[in-house]
Amino acid sequence: MKHAYIFPGQGAQFPGMGKQLFNENNAAKAIFEEADDILSFAISKIMFEGTEEEL
Repeated sequence: MKHAYIFPGQGAQFPGMGKQLFNENNAAKAIFEEADDILSFAISKIMFEGTEEEL
């Protein structure tokens, strides 16, 4: 079974979203890290520490 972590669309993003999931769930952490690797940049860092404009 595959899972998807989905966040609401346009304008619903906020700095730090997903960070608690990342910190508390090893499977989610692995997915965030895989996304960083695939994208060749740390999308997780932007999500967790970025500004609203960056999101």
